Amino acid sequence: MLFLFLFLIPARIFSQSQYEDSLIQKANDLSLYKDDYWLLLGHYKRTLTGYKSLVDGEEFFLAPDGKQNPKSEMEATIRAFFSPKEDGKEHPTYVYSARYKWLCQKLEIDKSQILYDGDKDYEIVKSRIKPTAIYLVFPAAYMNDPASMFGHLFYLIESENIPHLAGLSVNYGAIATDPPSLIYAIKGLLGTYPGRYDIIPYYQQITKYSYLDMRDTWEYKLLLTDDEIDWLLRHIIEMTFTYSDYYYLNENCAYCMLFPIEVARPATKLTDKFGMIVEPIQVIQRLQKEKLLDEAQYRPSLYSKMQYEKSFLTRKQKKFIKKLCFGKADVSSLPSDGMKKEELAKLWEFSADYLKYLLSESKITQQEYQKRFLTVLSERKKISEMESLSKNIPVPDEQPQKAHGSSMLSLGGGVVDKNAYGEARFRLLTHNLMDTDSGYTPNSQIEFLSGCGRYDFSQEKFSLRYFDLANIISLPVSDTFMKKKCIQFRTGLSQNLSKDGTEDLAWRLKLTLGLSTLLTKHNQIYFFLGADTFFSPVYDYWADALAGGEIGIITSAGIWKQHLHATAYQSPVDIKHTQFSLCAEERIALHQNVALKAYYSFSGDFRQTWHEAGGSLSIYY
Repeated sequence: MLFLFLFLIPARIFSQSQYEDSLIQKANDLSLYKDDYWLLLGHYKRTLTGYKSLVDGEEFFLAPDGKQNPKSEMEATIRAFFSPKEDGKEHPTYVYSARYKWLCQKLEIDKSQILYDGDKDYEIVKSRIKPTAIYLVFPAAYMNDPASMFGHLFYLIESENIPHLAGLSVNYGAIATDPPSLIYAIKGLLGTYPGRYDIIPYYQQITKYSYLDMRDTWEYKLLLTDDEIDWLLRHIIEMTFTYSDYYYLNENCAYCMLFPIEVARPATKLTDKFGMIVEPIQVIQRLQKEKLLDEAQYRPSLYSKMQYEKSFLTRKQKKFIKKLCFGKADVSSLPSDGMKKEELAKLWEFSADYLKYLLSESKITQQEYQKRFLTVLSERKKISEMESLSKNIPVPDEQPQKAHGSSMLSLGGGVVDKNAYGEARFRLLTHNLMDTDSGYTPNSQIEFLSGCGRYDFSQEKFSLRYFDLANIISLPVSDTFMKKKCIQFRTGLSQNLSKDGTEDLAWRLKLTLGLSTLLTKHNQIYFFLGADTFFSPVYDYWADALAGGEIGIITSAGIWKQHLHATAYQSPVDIKHTQFSLCAEERIALHQNVALKAYYSFSGDFRQTWHEAGGSLSIYY
């Protein structure tokens, strides 16, 4: 035994060290540290001076300079594979599962030389999950949460012999302590939150997005082979041990969902095909071009279900349901005279969904919900032979992959009174009230970095009409059963008329609140009340503050959309300073990314009035 300890074991350690050295030498001879796949596994991107990983967690790197040095990180990784397993810690061959598989293939590593083979741990995890398919899931935009205005992306791992909803989801998101707000979005723009991959049950995601946030979800099956699914799963496991700084516009959920897919199919080079801004819809469209997505599968939100179910109810039935769900009526007072079983089934289904909504909005307590929900379910079971109404909810034609391009360039012209002008408008991203709604919340607006320049032919003068940092309009629909506040927020430079008749660029801050409802399926009416303020040294006290409101109606019918609206804002210090406008806008979509627009307005301020009419051609890309 003493001989074995003093001679044979040191000899084995020396032999193992020699083997590690030989593998490192082979890796360097093959320049594997420059290989695109190694750079992909480390999330390395080229910089002016070399490489830098997008991963920010120190624990992800085994070399002290691993974040900037792919070579030293590879050498440290190879050596780590031959280390003994520490109690209470996962071994590097498991933590870096995709690296381990790739290096074993490239270097033909003799696993008998490795003290601990993490592939055994990985296979145990994989056998528990039993993945049969991977889905990319898109919960649609949620306009009343600044952090969710573009929508979201995450994975669903479908497992063998397990119901769809019982599968696992892989999410990437910001770990933030701040509540959803404008501050949350601003800090997200600056990358102050860590972003992490985490694995949670899919039904929890559906509860959050479909029932609490009222967001429709779309599922796209990824067209991957079994081996590609294995690579994707390995890389997801690697990334759950670390974090990256979360940036709202680029290193976000949409972008970070690309890395596992690219690891599965590296030839796509997905992460190199996006610029400074990455939106979920752009990712869906790119994956569709790469032929990586199957047909979209629609999962309606609680709101969509309620809207569909409500359309079958009479006014009398709606009144009863509201009383029942608030505890002001019981089942015995149901006006069921002449009601068929089909009608009863629809009534009880809507009642059940409305109770879920009331609970999510804290309109009723958990105890009230349970008591009334069980009563409603009991009545529904009495007519169990009737098929559930939710199975027949029609799939919307306006699907996310059919969305227009986020950026926009528009060229046109018009006349102000008798003065002709030419005009160019642009938008960096994402969606205007008059654009087609596919992929976006209907009749919503979320524009960042948009502007308009105009050339007046009679005065031979160019002017910047406005340059907005953000211009947001959220118009969730309210009705007898639910009330949702509407929000309008705008900030940036804008022309504003002064009392001397001249226009000056001023910093504009507009904030209004209101309500909106549907008159018919295709007609939505809204109103806002609030303030519109301009800041500039040309004004007394550097500010021109106005209070007032606006009202409008939006009509959509296929490729055509119309927006009629009126505004009126009054200065509290100058009776003559009354800004008003009456405006009509029309749009015809010639193509997914091409639209013709026209408008007419009658406006006034400081007791001056003027007419304006014009048209434009908009290109989206």
